[in-house]
Amino acid sequence: MEVKRTLIRNIICAILCILLACGLGYLLYTNHQEQQAETAAIEAAVEEAKPYEQEMEELEAELEALENAVSYTSDAGDLMVGFLCSDTADLNYIAEKAETYQFPPVLVLDCTMEQTELEQLLGAVEDEWEIVLYAPAFSEDVNDAVMSVFSYLRSIERKQTGVFLLRSDYSSESNIQLLLEDGFVGYTSYHSKAPEAGQTADGAVYFDYSYLSSSGTTVEDRLAALYNNKSAMLVVFETDSIGSDALPETYVTSLLDTMQAYTEQDDCAFSTVEKVVEELSGINALESDNQAAYEEQAAVLQQKIEQLEETIDEIYASLGE
Repeated sequence: MEVKRTLIRNIICAILCILLACGLGYLLYTNHQEQQAETAAIEAAVEEAKPYEQEMEELEAELEALENAVSYTSDAGDLMVGFLCSDTADLNYIAEKAETYQFPPVLVLDCTMEQTELEQLLGAVEDEWEIVLYAPAFSEDVNDAVMSVFSYLRSIERKQTGVFLLRSDYSSESNIQLLLEDGFVGYTSYHSKAPEAGQTADGAVYFDYSYLSSSGTTVEDRLAALYNNKSAMLVVFETDSIGSDALPETYVTSLLDTMQAYTEQDDCAFSTVEKVVEELSGINALESDNQAAYEEQAAVLQQKIEQLEETIDEIYASLGE
């Protein structure tokens, strides 16, 4: 009798095991089917979203190109070092600073100098030094003197940058147009606390300068902005003032040390005017001269991008339903 009960229990246990195995197998099977269905749904959603994502990438690239057309972009901030110099005796000082700090020197040449002094100065300047022309004021009368110097440089086959240092008081559209008509490629002027660089609708390249005839904190702030924004700026020292109470040598050295410290990092570098002009000349001017036209084009592209983002979000949101 005991044997019979044991046999019955074994049979029951076997049946239960079979039922459990069947249940587990069914659960595994249905889970596998669900996973396959989920994977298929994800693949279908990815495939459905792909053309929208591709179109969105193309629109984003178009928007970026549009933004680059009106703004200066560089891998690093471009820092140029210039000296407004009228005495050949100061050239050795400039050369020593350039060698110590390893920057290509820029001679800022006052076009209102006496012709004999100007010729003496140019005769003593190294050929590889870049030249930026300058005048304390600017008008049609002054422009005659500027063109005289411009023509003289050509006659002696002296390479110059084609850039004019235009004080902000005189940086009107008419004066900029006059410089372009004279054969200049652009100008450097003081725009704001944060240095700016770019190309005007007329095709003139421009970048900022900081002029130093006395010590002050403004240039340090602008150097920090140059570093952060990766823009371009020409720092100009007035050699006649260096060593005076207004612009002591210790301040000049300290500022050059600061500039060198920036250039030792990846986001800033000593540069040449020629390099900056070349980079700025590569910026495509907008077909429209009006900033509003750029904003309108950018807004249309941005709206299309947002619509595509919504469509893509809806496609992937349907997976959770």
